[in-house]
Amino acid sequence: MTNQRRAERASRSARYLSEEKFQALTGQVQTSYEKLDELLAHMLRMHADMIDTARTAGLEPEKGQKLFRKLNTCVSDLVISREDLVGAHLEATRIRMRTNQAERADGCYSPRPLIEGHQNGIRLVG
Repeated sequence: MTNQRRAERASRSARYLSEEKFQALTGQVQTSYEKLDELLAHMLRMHADMIDTARTAGLEPEKGQKLFRKLNTCVSDLVISREDLVGAHLEATRIRMRTNQAERADGCYSPRPLIEGHQNGIRLVG
């Protein structure tokens, strides 16, 4: 879809999304990815530490296996949760494309432009 068509769609849209709400939601989505990724990395490090500790402590293989299976299930559930977040994000984007904010489809505005290290304006995603 061309930028002109997006702008036309946005100007005719019956659904209104304020600039403030758009920025807030964009920031919340980005924060959700960051927190899930941080938790996943933490769980993977903990999993590795548990394996090392079980080995050095001389834990019986069957007890270690039971522990590792439960930890693996937890990590797998986090990965599934992240996949679900991606799906929800895509659906929210489809909905946004039917609002007055449709013309922003080429990228996302930085959710935190005033934080050091974040550039103002449009950040291309892809």
